[in-house]
Amino acid sequence: MNTSLTKFCRDHDLPKSSVYRRAQELNIDTSDGLSPEACDRLLHEFDVVTEPPAVEPESAEQQAVTVEVGNHQIVLSQPAMPQTYSLESLRQSEVVAFDDPLAIAAQFLQTADVLTEEMQRDIRVREQKLQQTQQAKAAIAEKAHDFKLEARLYRERTEMLATAQSQETQGLQQSLTTLQNLGKQE
Repeated sequence: MNTSLTKFCRDHDLPKSSVYRRAQELNIDTSDGLSPEACDRLLHEFDVVTEPPAVEPESAEQQAVTVEVGNHQIVLSQPAMPQTYSLESLRQSEVVAFDDPLAIAAQFLQTADVLTEEMQRDIRVREQKLQQTQQAKAAIAEKAHDFKLEARLYRERTEMLATAQSQETQGLQQSLTTLQNLGKQE
């Protein structure tokens, strides 16, 4: 009878995501629960030690009769050998490891890709801003040069016009003075 993944994890105090991921790596199908063989395989993978099932005492009828040859001999019963072993007692060092290093690597790579894209986008924005600034500077420099020429021409032209206006006004005043001098004196 199959055991659900949730029940298996709860019964053996294991993280469901880790068990599921390991089952996938071992090609164990979890869609219909875990078969007894799959449960045994996962228990072995996660070094889970389970209590062996209690052996029911044999009924009095099935027990063999033991005849002792004498009191000079001690008969020992055969020791029970455990069926589940843990490699933990054979290890001498602890291992520090991430539960899912590939997920951490994938997250790092994704973050690095996003940051790289943002850095490249920022460079494009800055290059565009620099190009616009250079265009603005060139346009202003050209206009400033044209403006200086126009200002110089304006000064020269207004100076010429002012001189001409002053000369014409003086000529008019002289003509008026001459006309006034010809007029009757009262």
